[in-house]
Amino acid sequence: MFRATRILRRALRAEGAAGATSDGLLFRFNTPSTSIITEETVKMVLVPAVSGDFGILAGHVPVIAQLKPGVVSVHKTDTDIKHYFVSGGFAVVREDATASVTAAEAVEVSELDPAAVKAGITTFTNEIANAKTDEEKTNAEIGLEVHQAMDYAISLTGN
Repeated sequence: MFRATRILRRALRAEGAAGATSDGLLFRFNTPSTSIITEETVKMVLVPAVSGDFGILAGHVPVIAQLKPGVVSVHKTDTDIKHYFVSGGFAVVREDATASVTAAEAVEVSELDPAAVKAGITTFTNEIANAKTDEEKTNAEIGLEVHQAMDYAISLTGN
């Protein structure tokens, strides 16, 4: 049985290598309501994982990572880079040089309104201070964390 599993894995790796191209990583990026990148070859993707931010290149070890609020940077080339703010989700990297990000919500960082983000930080900070129950405080802390991550995303990209 063990030998058959090894043979099957080798065959799948060889067959799956079609995802890898000399140009890079085959990448998909989705939310529950839309497909942001259907299937495109990119050079690199940077993701904000709960365990620490990391970059994905062709040949990356297989991994499934939970995402925290932050920026997913899709490097199509050295100069063509798009930054997306995600509220959370998952990144999946496969042996065949394919990867996907599924985010609960995602928006290009350039679409974030800096004034609205600052107002959200103020609102949630006040809600934490005035929370009467643990549930109210927890919800406000989550809102604050997301708005602080959006503020950081804006500062990184110069929006």
